[in-house]
Amino acid sequence: MSKSFEVSLAAKGILIAIIISLVLTFLLSLIYYFTSVQESMIYSLLTTGISVLAASFYISSRSGSKGLFYGLTIGIGFFILSIIIFYIFYIGNPSWLILLQKLLVSVLTGMIGGITGAILKSN
Repeated sequence: MSKSFEVSLAAKGILIAIIISLVLTFLLSLIYYFTSVQESMIYSLLTTGISVLAASFYISSRSGSKGLFYGLTIGIGFFILSIIIFYIFYIGNPSWLILLQKLLVSVLTGMIGGITGAILKSN
């Protein structure tokens, strides 16, 4: 019988994704500051993707099942929290295209990480 979906594991995954994202953002800001690399939206999306992928992989491998659900929950939860944080610290409205890109990256990498983590755990 398969295990039921644990909300606490999903919340832990979202927290892990946020922590990874903060660390990667800090490292990226150091790179921007000390080198001639220019800021780009692609680096922000890459940071989002790596964070959600790693968190969903970790949580679904710990769970051993329901990788797609954990990945989707972590991806969507990370997206919602990042938008809330954006509106707290930024005055203005983000581009709809940027929001759509961030949502797609979050959901797709969450699904990939979740499915991969659950498959590798079952083997």
